[in-house]
Amino acid sequence: MNSDFTPEEKFLIKRDKVLSKVIKTNGSIKFSKSKKDPFDTFVEIIISQFISTLAAKSIKEKMLENFKEKNFKVENFENLSVAQIKNLGLSLNKAKSIKAVIRWLEMESMKKFFNLSQAEREKSLLKIFGIGPWSVDMFEMFCIRNKNIFSYGDAALRQAMIQIGMVDKDATQTNFETYAKKWDPYKTFACLHLWEMIES
Repeated sequence: MNSDFTPEEKFLIKRDKVLSKVIKTNGSIKFSKSKKDPFDTFVEIIISQFISTLAAKSIKEKMLENFKEKNFKVENFENLSVAQIKNLGLSLNKAKSIKAVIRWLEMESMKKFFNLSQAEREKSLLKIFGIGPWSVDMFEMFCIRNKNIFSYGDAALRQAMIQIGMVDKDATQTNFETYAKKWDPYKTFACLHLWEMIES
């Protein structure tokens, strides 16, 4: 086996023959262990809701260019109205959601938040306007760096799993989630490889 693969990828290669082919085709994917800035992560997630990866990337780049920043910061948005945020290329609800995240961050101690259980974090995040289960899954993956997240709400993941025959096209949520149990405790790594497969 390629020595470049991470221990998590080697585990998945042994555990799932179908995913094994995907991982070997993709090569190793690096997944950072360091937590990301929560606000920057949230803005990226909000931008990405209900649109393609390419469209999200384009909007993100234009917004960062507008702010002359490499990452999104609270101070870029706190003095803007919802209408002004919408004019940066977002829907009205996404603009409202960014404002709601700023209010949530003002109320929440991040140090305490990071020490909560996954279920407690989810409960807190779902109170934010415009943040649903998919957004919570993305936050767990890319901010908390939780290695064991499978997001049924992600259309690209469902498409990938159907495409390579992990489940059939009429599969239910239970079918998808039962299959994903094979990847425990490294479901996030499986998702990264399925996304890579779909995007390439």
